[in-house]
Amino acid sequence: MRTGEQSIAAFCDQLAAATPAPGGGAAAAVAGAMGASLVSMVGGLTRGREKFQAVEEEMAAAQEAGRRERDVLLALADEDQAAFNQVMAAFALPKSTPEEKAERQRAVQAAYQEATRTPLETMRHCLAVMRHALAVVEKGNQNAVSDGCVGFLLADAAFEGALWNVAINLGSIKDGAFLQEVLGEVARMRREREEVQQAFRGLAPDPVTRFLKQQ
Repeated sequence: MRTGEQSIAAFCDQLAAATPAPGGGAAAAVAGAMGASLVSMVGGLTRGREKFQAVEEEMAAAQEAGRRERDVLLALADEDQAAFNQVMAAFALPKSTPEEKAERQRAVQAAYQEATRTPLETMRHCLAVMRHALAVVEKGNQNAVSDGCVGFLLADAAFEGALWNVAINLGSIKDGAFLQEVLGEVARMRREREEVQQAFRGLAPDPVTRFLKQQ
């Protein structure tokens, strides 16, 4: 059954099982999907209200983007499990002859590259969710600002989780050109993430300061 078709309890049961997949990569993608859903929620709670007419178009875009990113990230949770299974299948190939050993090595390296691309894609989409979350936190319905903040923080945590899954696979890849390409992309996204995090901290520096100290 696809991740998006399972109940939360069923998915958590799968994560808790003593099996290697689904694991951290799928969990990161699901966390990102939850963040995207909250972005969509706040966009929807903002639209159609007279006081938010000036940002109607922007909130409509955020609502739609949240729905789109949710679907993509749930699909990436499935792809992460499939990529891990591909690595295991490659290691299970025969290695009795030089030809079999060479084919097994080729398959293992191809599988590791695919297992790297999937969480890398999760990072890209979590970054997009973070940007849309910024928009709803800044301009959306302030009665739901905490939901937008949680959406941002979930996507941020998912980005970091996906990064760990990229990194663990890179340690096994021997293609230098592929390594450099991925490391360059990771560095670019981490710089962009830092910019987005700073913008978020500027909008929502501390929940206690924002809410409790006003009482």
